[in-house]
Amino acid sequence: MQVSVDKPRTLTSKERVLTSLSHRQPDRVPIDFGGTGVTGMHVSCVAALRDYFGLEKRLVKAYDPYQMLE
Repeated sequence: MQVSVDKPRTLTSKERVLTSLSHRQPDRVPIDFGGTGVTGMHVSCVAALRDYFGLEKRLVKAYDPYQMLE
């Protein structure tokens, strides 16, 4: 006798955020790496991520020089 186990479907990014905001468990943690004007990431983190993923080495523009946010 075979038991069928359904694999949970992958959520879209919007569904993932809405699920988290509803205090339910999403398929994975939603993350925002400075994708909007009200979020930011320290320039050293952006440079490290670029290096990790093998992207072009270039200066990171700081939009908030006081906090050094990208």
